[in-house]
Amino acid sequence: MKILVVEDNLKIRENIIDFFKIQGHLAEGAENGYEALTMLHAMYDIVILDINMPKMNGKEFLEKMRTTEKNLPVIALTSNSTIENKAEIFELGVDDYLTKPFDMRELEMRVLALYRRKGTTIETEIRFADCILYPEKHTLIQNGENVILTSKEYLILEFLARHKGFPKTKLEILEAAWGLREAELNFNSITLEVHISGLRKKLGKNIIETVKGTGYLIA
Repeated sequence: MKILVVEDNLKIRENIIDFFKIQGHLAEGAENGYEALTMLHAMYDIVILDINMPKMNGKEFLEKMRTTEKNLPVIALTSNSTIENKAEIFELGVDDYLTKPFDMRELEMRVLALYRRKGTTIETEIRFADCILYPEKHTLIQNGENVILTSKEYLILEFLARHKGFPKTKLEILEAAWGLREAELNFNSITLEVHISGLRKKLGKNIIETVKGTGYLIA
């Protein structure tokens, strides 16, 4: 699962990120709504959102996010437990909420429950060429045969398949597979090229096309 944590309190943000990473998930953070909006293209499964933040608070972020990401699940974190505040939050499109302070185990249970509910509406398969991707199981079938992929190979392939017909830059692909922060700090096109080469050996050379001066494409 890929989680975006939008929280201005550095300690809380890092604690949430570290907790979910230990559980085996990919988690990244933003300190305000402005930063979070620039990260949405990285295809998150769930957003954990603090409501009271400087610059752009959670309510403003939700209003802007819902114009393009209508189905992305959001769990709100709020210190205001009044019924009026909760009603306002739900009206903006939040799927669930927790009142601060909270227990990480309860947050995890709510995230997992929301992710399972989301699974009833997300794509069950992605088809391209002679391949079928199954996002919920992270598996690939080609010509009726199961193809074994590494975790990074799968993330790269799913990202390109979801944007079939649209060239994606190397940085965009790295962000999707490694996370925004890691891609920005350690941008290395050779790392990506090695994984693309591995995918081509498994799938055939014609599935993933090189777009000169841009990156890669599944047509």
